[in-house]
Amino acid sequence: MIPNGYLMFEDENFIESSVAKLNALRKSGQFCDVRLQVCGHEMLAHRAVLACCSPYLFEIFNSDSDPHGISHVKFDDLNPEAVEVLLNYAYTAQLKADKELVKDVYSAAKKLKMDRVKQHLLYFCLHSTSTSSLL
Repeated sequence: MIPNGYLMFEDENFIESSVAKLNALRKSGQFCDVRLQVCGHEMLAHRAVLACCSPYLFEIFNSDSDPHGISHVKFDDLNPEAVEVLLNYAYTAQLKADKELVKDVYSAAKKLKMDRVKQHLLYFCLHSTSTSSLL
């Protein structure tokens, strides 16, 4: 049916497919425009994807003097494995972290101002049998 004389089509697989393709591009280093330096480890990503999930990085990218070049962001106080967990989350909407890494992922999410992730990690810690605290 064509309401109001316009063709309407909604591709229900488009978002999932696009996000999967963006993640594949990140993993192959294609079209990446940001390099994260985390304690000597370099990680490539797409500025737009990171800006969408991290208000902290949005602020950094928004104040970049060369918005069309490659951004370099350095973190000497975060665990590279924890940042990788958050990168995977940004591209898949799935948060997967070993229990031993949860505290570091929480610290990275806190620094990056990823509030939804922080809330889920806090909930996990409050309801797990682990006695470790994030705070």
